Amino acid sequence: MINSTEITSRRERIRTAWSELAPAETFAGLALNEFVADTADSVTLREEIDATRAKLAGLYQQRDQADAENRNTMQLVVNSVRGNPVFGEDCALYRAMGFIPKSERETGLTRKRTSEKQNDAN
Repeated sequence: MINSTEITSRRERIRTAWSELAPAETFAGLALNEFVADTADSVTLREEIDATRAKLAGLYQQRDQADAENRNTMQLVVNSVRGNPVFGEDCALYRAMGFIPKSERETGLTRKRTSEKQNDAN
């Protein structure tokens, strides 16, 4: 199967050769201008696809910028809840926002036994 780039370049090569070497001839029942008109749809659609891809790339960038702004705004709201004396880090609102209230957090302290202590215990 011929890929997109090959179709476009092959069409252009056929059109150029035909227009330079036999512009008045008909092939497959088509004159040169009919060939150009019949094959213009694929060229137009490829141009439209390229334009849509460019627009989509721009939309992805706009989305990423909006997401960054949203993250900043959400962080400000969460920090405001944490710093509010009425609510704080230990309130139901903070938990409902998806965070672990201060009273429910574990200390993170672990006391691992060394091999000597384990041998003494045996």
